[in-house]
Amino acid sequence: MPNIRLTLEFDGRNYAGWQFQPNRPTIQGFLQTALKRIFGEELTVYGCGRTDAGVSARNYVASFQCPDRLPIEKIAAAINFYLPRDVWVKSAEVVPDEFHARFSVKTKTYKYYICGRSALKRKFAWEIYQPLDIELMRNAARFFVGTKDFSHFCSVSSGTGVCTVRSIRVRKEADDIVITIKGDRFLYKMVRRIVGALVAYASGRITKTDIRAALAGKQYKPFKAAPAHGLILEQVDY
Repeated sequence: MPNIRLTLEFDGRNYAGWQFQPNRPTIQGFLQTALKRIFGEELTVYGCGRTDAGVSARNYVASFQCPDRLPIEKIAAAINFYLPRDVWVKSAEVVPDEFHARFSVKTKTYKYYICGRSALKRKFAWEIYQPLDIELMRNAARFFVGTKDFSHFCSVSSGTGVCTVRSIRVRKEADDIVITIKGDRFLYKMVRRIVGALVAYASGRITKTDIRAALAGKQYKPFKAAPAHGLILEQVDY
């Protein structure tokens, strides 16, 4: 059975994340339903990782094995025929058997978008009305780069909170702020809580001491996670 790699784009605002959940709309659930209609049997699709409910993706990677009944050049169109309009398979390709969408990942890159008041941008950005000091955000971002225990910046029920953040870039795009975070893996709500901390620091609601304390596992002043709809998975590297 050929091993197929899919690259997807999806608007995650109406979904409970990537991973299948009974009685809730998920990207994995719709993909597997589409594949069953195409191939006539249950197939498991593996994703490059979970996404929080409401998070979108520009280049999400998934993989699955399927019967050799359909030419590879027709698979993307066949799947798209059965998917909702806000989920789109951009490409499908045959990859070596050892490729796995999740376990072969080296790094992922997320972008978080912050805007001022906007009737259009607010659908995929966090609307913040007061001005933010971008230099303060850049200064605080440096605390998160490296291999650290991010347990206080995610929801971890088991396992370790240790992750490696390769880089964080904070830049202006016209009147908006874009935060780009690259790392080896990201845990539940981790990117959103890092962004929440950067915004809280730039707004004067927390201090560097609070950030250091959270990363060190000590008592710290709480800060909220940034809204999910401002986060987009941009790239997955293998």
